Formats: sequence, structure tokens, C-alpha cells
Amino acid sequence: GTGTGTGTGTGTGTGTGTGTGMTSACPSAPPSSGDPCTLDGQPGFTVAQCTWGDDPRPECRVQGLCDGTMWVITEPSAPACNDDPLAGCDPTAPDPGTVCADTALDCWYAGGRHCWCSDCQGGSPYPICQTIDPPEWACSSPAAGCPEVVPQAGTSCSDEGLSCGPDCELQVLCEGGFWVWQVGNCPRCAAPDTPIATPRGDVPIAELRVGDLVYSVEEDGFVVVPIAQVGSTPVVEHRVMRVRLESGVVLEVSAAHPTADGRTFADLQVGGSLDGQRILESELVPYRHARTHDILPASKTGSYLAGGALIGSTLR
Repeated sequence: GTGTGTGTGTGTGTGTGTGTGMTSACPSAPPSSGDPCTLDGQPGFTVAQCTWGDDPRPECRVQGLCDGTMWVITEPSAPACNDDPLAGCDPTAPDPGTVCADTALDCWYAGGRHCWCSDCQGGSPYPICQTIDPPEWACSSPAAGCPEVVPQAGTSCSDEGLSCGPDCELQVLCEGGFWVWQVGNCPRCAAPDTPIATPRGDVPIAELRVGDLVYSVEEDGFVVVPIAQVGSTPVVEHRVMRVRLESGVVLEVSAAHPTADGRTFADLQVGGSLDGQRILESELVPYRHARTHDILPASKTGSYLAGGALIGSTLR
């Protein structure tokens, strides 16, 4: 969750919140959804946050949010959470770059070592998957100073500013003396129906191809240039910023996607503006599609018009 200020949260236990979506003490066990909780903090402090469980996979833990009225509890939803973190895996961690056969393998070893079989070069699909055949193992370990297992949201920490998320999907930050879980900054781009300005009118971004003409910006203003590159990334349980502009256009774009003025969509707030258009709504919402999309116009800026607003490209 996001927000600033100081508040208190109570469920089956009590807690105090400080900073961005954080609690200093969580109930020892998950409360039930609907159990009362309170936040008496400054305006803008929106949620207290806790997690429970000893699974090394963050997505396989119980998560709880207190919005100032009641607890909202989310149980692990991934079917894979019913399996052991090493189900189907070799007992010892493989060497990165060695060939593997099953891209469904996702192995969590003792000591925080995490290895997965990937058909994307380097093991990451971001900002775009460079496909390899055969797939290869990719591995990661906790950053220096981080605990072996991803720490629970709401528990104490001492190294202010330390980031211990397992990947770009999830940021786990030490802020104000406590661990905070935040949505990560994977550069995942835009929804397939995002309207892109072209000389033939607005076209959904998913329908554009390399060589198609779009509007971009050079030093002297708007220009018509061909698309140099297109990208599409598969996503699972992704969330995006849903931004409604005063023109009525609604954009659903990943939080880390750049704007044309050096910000990201995560920075866009109600009352602010995007390319001169006032922002009427801005919230993080579940994503409804299986893939995200991006384009790179062949211009010096790499920017393009989405719903009439100039934004940047993750492919630049």
C-alpha cells in the first residue's frame, strides 16, 4: 500500500503505522477479513500492512491490509503454493546459464538462493524477453545485508533504505525501522487497447508493428516517424496505474513506465497533470490482460502519444 503519515492499526492484535503502508507490530496470526481496525494518522496514510507465513515465496504468504475500518486478508492464490518450494527441483542449486528443460521450474533453496528455468536471455522478460532456445537456468541470491528469507511486512529492520525484494516484481524496503512491501517497478508497459496517435488516427498499441508510422517529438515539435521496435511482455497477477485524464481518456500503464518529462506513472497524483492534462483519478489496480505492450518510435526522444498524452518508452 502507499501513503504517508502516522497511524495505528488493530485487528486480532494492535499495531502502529509509520511511513508508507507500514506497521510496527502486526497481530501474531492473521485476523479475519472484516475484523475492525483503525488508522488515526495524518491525511494520506491509507493502509497498514502485514504478512504472515514462513514460505520463502512472497506470493505464498498471507497478506493483510488495514484501511482504517477493517482488515482485508488475502490468502495465497497461486496453485503452486500447495507444492514444496523445491518441488521438481534438483536438491542442489544449478549453475546459472546451464541448460534446463521445464520453464515451469521455480526453485527456492536454503540460504535464499532462488533459481528458475527461463526461455528469456538473462532470465528476465523485462523490458522485453529476448527468447533463447533451449532455456537456461537463472539464479539470484539476497543482496548484501538482507536476510536469507524475504522479511515479513511490518517487522522491524535497522538498515534504513535497504532494499531486499526478490526481483522487480516486489520491493521490500526498510523504512522508518520497519519492512515495507511495495509493488515493484518492472518496466511492463501499457494495456493492449491503449490508443496511440498515428497519421491514420488512434490505433490500439497491440495492433502496431515495426515500420508503422506514429507521432513522436523532436527538437522542433511533433514529427511522424516509423516504429523501430515493439515489445510485449507476459504478466501474471500484475497491477497497473489506472489514470483518468480531464479529456476523459483512461490509461492503464505499469507503475514504472516513464512519462515524457522524466517521471513514472507511479508518480502521477490526482490534481497533478500528465502532458498538460489534469489528472482526475490515479490508482493502482489489478491488470485485466495477459500481456503488456510498448513501442519505440524512431525519434531522438522515443516518446509517443497515448490517449493524447505524450509518454516515454521502456524500450528506449
